[in-house]
Amino acid sequence: MRIPLPDGALAWEDLAKLRDDNPGYRFERYGRNELVITMGSGWNSDERAADILIDLGIWKRSGVGGHVAGSSAYTEGDDGSLLIADAAWISDERRAAFGGAADEGPAGVPEFVVEVVSWTDDIADQQEKMERWIARGVLLGWLIDPYERIVWIYRPGREAEELHEPAELRGDPELPGFVVPMDNIWAERED
Repeated sequence: MRIPLPDGALAWEDLAKLRDDNPGYRFERYGRNELVITMGSGWNSDERAADILIDLGIWKRSGVGGHVAGSSAYTEGDDGSLLIADAAWISDERRAAFGGAADEGPAGVPEFVVEVVSWTDDIADQQEKMERWIARGVLLGWLIDPYERIVWIYRPGREAEELHEPAELRGDPELPGFVVPMDNIWAERED
């Protein structure tokens, strides 16, 4: 659901309060004047995103550094958007340039984001969101549809690359050495 807002009418603290008061829903702001409300993803999508977060955390701890976040961490862009990714990584440099972000506040735009399609998602809406991520400064984005076993890879200045049931995803060159084996993502789960 999309709700038009007066410019700047909803701060990130307001979104966090909406989220806390309405479990099971996600609240994001597109630009400064549009509230987007979606249902939570459910166990299966969260489990898939968690598998990616585990791989991302291990990669980060291998000496790369930076910061990893999941589906409750807001990021704020120059356009006023306050978005949440299922998984994200932001470098120390980019986070410091944003001001370091308060422990409970939004971080700047990450270099890398992942969105995992859930049974509640509309694929066209998810593709639009990925384009928003790239327009805000994300360098690499993966949109993963576990039902159709398709991955779209987004990079600035390029058309999204569509892969059908890849065995693994690689973050090179933006995230050197980051690899996600897809067997856990493609694994059948009971709904």
